Amino acid sequence: TRPESPQPGGAFGLAQVQWDAWILQGDAGAATPVLDLLEWTVPAPTGSPVTDPTTTGFNRLAFTTPDLDALHARLVDAGAAVWSAPLPIELDDGSSVRMFVCSDPDGTQIELLEGAGTRMSHVVVNCADIDRSRRYYTDIIGLSAHRSLRTRRQPGTVFGIDGDIELHAELLVDPATGFMVELVEWVHPSATPGRSRRANELGIFRMAWHTEDIANDYDVLVEAGVECYSPPATLDMGPGLPKVRALFWEDPDGACLELIEAG
Repeated sequence: TRPESPQPGGAFGLAQVQWDAWILQGDAGAATPVLDLLEWTVPAPTGSPVTDPTTTGFNRLAFTTPDLDALHARLVDAGAAVWSAPLPIELDDGSSVRMFVCSDPDGTQIELLEGAGTRMSHVVVNCADIDRSRRYYTDIIGLSAHRSLRTRRQPGTVFGIDGDIELHAELLVDPATGFMVELVEWVHPSATPGRSRRANELGIFRMAWHTEDIANDYDVLVEAGVECYSPPATLDMGPGLPKVRALFWEDPDGACLELIEAG
């Protein structure tokens, strides 16, 4: 998507907006969640991604790969900023999840897990109050509870943390696509308070869903006490692409969420 000229940016919380972006898909194609890589031209990009794994709000993107060790070796050979070797995260039920974390070229945290194919698995949102966030994402957003996880107290090497870590996580699933949101509350060390981020700051800015009735959704959000950046706004996506209507607001920890109505 590449609008040819700047347009009003109130939906993003900005005066004017223009960008150049690519939508990337995994093995299953565009029917499953996709990644929107966006370079701002108006206003210019600013700031830096969240690099502390304990900061509240959007923290990292998680992808699955069919061969975790091969991907780790390929990233190391390419000179990528890989935080550790693939390591198990021990859960309190005796099971474990093998993973590693790396930084993308801008510094955004990327979590890699072993899976059947290459796809975006979930977005990690660190929470100040995980019970509040779980209610928000189930009652207002409409996700379903999938699994509650607690880790054992263990070394924090995989997250680049000196000393031990302990986490409480809630996996929530989108019934339509299977995409998951992982809500994480840091038990040890404690979470680092985050802040609301501007749309043109480098790193993860928003998580978007499609809708067929954005006007009704806006009314539902307002009735629930959600303060949106603006009412639904029409955005030009660029030559050959239909215009869309979009709506932006923040979750309890300042992570920006979006609805898109695309005809």
